[in-house]
Amino acid sequence: MKKNKNNLFLTLKKLKRNKLLNNLSTLNNEKEKLNFIQETLKELIITNEKSDFEQLTGSDLKRKSQLRQSLMNKIQISNNRENYLSDEINNNILELSKIEQQKKKIKEKKIKENIKKE
Repeated sequence: MKKNKNNLFLTLKKLKRNKLLNNLSTLNNEKEKLNFIQETLKELIITNEKSDFEQLTGSDLKRKSQLRQSLMNKIQISNNRENYLSDEINNNILELSKIEQQKKKIKEKKIKENIKKE
């Protein structure tokens, strides 16, 4: 019974580990996309700041200001999302290390039980 129990625990830990690795991969992909979005938004702000030497009307200035404010807001949101993703990635890495430690302990118990039987 104990041998079966330990094997089940090891299988469960493998499943959890695979799930965490899959989540980690997804989070990393999302973070890469987010970095690309941030770079694009920053480029848009820079191109928006470059003003032509022609005269701008009040409505043009207002529109440019609103666009800049909208872009800054989106950059702030993406920064917040990036911080959240970083925290999630760190939590997943911690969970993975815990699972590895648990697997190691289960294997040690399994070996001890095998030695006791012999």
